Amino acid sequence: MDVQELTQELRKEILDTLSCCINCRFCLPSCPRFDITTGDVSQGASGITRALYYTVKWGMTDRETLQELRDILYSCMTCKNCEVACKNLSTGTKLVEAIEKGRQLLIEEMVGPMPKQKEALEYLQRYGNPYGTPPSVRREWLEELNAPVFSQGAEMEVLFYVGCTAFHDATVKNMAKSIIILLEKAQVRFGVLEDEVCCGNPALGMGEVGLFEELSEKNVEQFQKLGVRHIVTLSPHCFDTLTNRYPEEALAGVKVQHYSQLLADLIEQKRLVFKSRLNKRVVYQDPCYLGRHNDIYEAPRKVLGSIPGIELIEFPRARVDSVCCGGGGGRMWADFASEVERIANLRVNEAITIGSEIIATACPWCLSMLSDGVKSVNVEDKLEVRDIAELCVEAL
Repeated sequence: MDVQELTQELRKEILDTLSCCINCRFCLPSCPRFDITTGDVSQGASGITRALYYTVKWGMTDRETLQELRDILYSCMTCKNCEVACKNLSTGTKLVEAIEKGRQLLIEEMVGPMPKQKEALEYLQRYGNPYGTPPSVRREWLEELNAPVFSQGAEMEVLFYVGCTAFHDATVKNMAKSIIILLEKAQVRFGVLEDEVCCGNPALGMGEVGLFEELSEKNVEQFQKLGVRHIVTLSPHCFDTLTNRYPEEALAGVKVQHYSQLLADLIEQKRLVFKSRLNKRVVYQDPCYLGRHNDIYEAPRKVLGSIPGIELIEFPRARVDSVCCGGGGGRMWADFASEVERIANLRVNEAITIGSEIIATACPWCLSMLSDGVKSVNVEDKLEVRDIAELCVEAL
């Protein structure tokens, strides 16, 4: 399919999807963008999708209009809150799917993505990760971790798919290290990939489908070559991508879990037992791509509930209604002038209001964004952001 045919197909699919939207705006109260743009209707979920719908419907292809659409479309966090509201209250329109296709259309029109995001895509192409970190740095980090390398015929149970963020972000490094400690403690025979490349989620989220397919093919080839049968991911975004976006036949017979699910299994099997008390009030932040996108709510809470001394409380907006940290949909690599507040700051203030001492999460982007939020709000003396695996290691 050439570019013209592809753009025509994308335009048709966008119109087919968004024609179901009746612009009832029931999605607005649930949209994080609406929260952080002082209630600007044009910046919320319905405003974003209406801008896409009419740009396509009216055949507007001048560069200035498409750039305006780009700035609107890439502000979405793809958290799926709008879709939940639409399903419960209105027509059940696949709004996030339409936004992803809109981003792909802008890529094909050579307008998207946002300037900083283009750099991330270039890094993905060159280094296999969106942060621009050479593979040699990752290999050095793996040597520091002393993590076993997954090898064929070594009777390994699990491939621990670490993902890109852990070896780039200092806040997240301890998250990966903690998971490895727990796997070793539970005597899980596991290994990591020596030359791991990104699962492709950032490319997919920004609309660069061709690059996503290239990365996914590399991963599948490596999984098949090594005879991998069980993959455990650190990131919910990797979990979602491997589970829902890779061709089903490519990972046929391969079990894919998020690490919180594996920890919950190990706790149930008594392979992990926590004896140290952590006398803290802890609130759990549901990551969008673990919760709303994949309906995984109980496993992380089961893990936290197994730690003696923890008083587990809930955000007013939790589980399917949980609020995004602000990093999804490629927003880790973009800033938007229309936002008067960071969504992570709002979540941090919410945690303080309910008397939490720790925000626990199970996503590297949530960990990074909310940690920055604690610093930004200046409540480091009152509130910590911790990954559930870190808390588990402390309780050992």
